[in-house]
Amino acid sequence: MTLTTFLLARITEDVNDAVSPPPTLPDPARLLAECVAKRQIVALAHEATGLDQTVDMERETGARSDSGVQYVGDRILRALALVYDGHPDFDPAWRL
Repeated sequence: MTLTTFLLARITEDVNDAVSPPPTLPDPARLLAECVAKRQIVALAHEATGLDQTVDMERETGARSDSGVQYVGDRILRALALVYDGHPDFDPAWRL
């Protein structure tokens, strides 16, 4: 499972909770808005990684995987995933 697939699945679960909220959920509308924002962040993270790759090609630098420097988009996705750290499908390698 990729980090993106994992995140989108957790966001979908959050949407389902907001649509059929448990009695303890204080504000389903806020949760839905948060889910919309998280999906936008996932898309923007992919865009940021693409921009990083373009800059690397223009500068003719080596692969970042060789240098240990992570793409900005990858770091954004990892940060976003931290709230799901306790989920059984969470991969500890995704931690920052």
